[in-house]
Amino acid sequence: MKNYDPNISFGVHTVRVTLQRWDYVGHIIQRIHGNCQGRSILDFDFECELGSEFPDSDCNLTYDKEFDCFSCVLRNDVGDTLSITEDAREMNDMIVCVEILDYQEEEDY
Repeated sequence: MKNYDPNISFGVHTVRVTLQRWDYVGHIIQRIHGNCQGRSILDFDFECELGSEFPDSDCNLTYDKEFDCFSCVLRNDVGDTLSITEDAREMNDMIVCVEILDYQEEEDY
């Protein structure tokens, strides 16, 4: 990110969450709207995201309400895949990085 403007009152953060198990990695991109900045943006928790949609994901992340679990497919550098189905606590244990990629002023505010 080139500029993190503290003067933006209401903005949109683009956040990337990295999941990893062994050498298999996947990412989720989430957009967070509102009047908040910094560390509070980085408090991603699968328990709080139950039922959320993750259209910007390179790991095909889905949530199954019936079985109360998440599924994803992680990949390694040689193209092998690892399919995972876990509950929220176990998914949280796979988070190795949460990073703010961009912050822009909310256009509709």
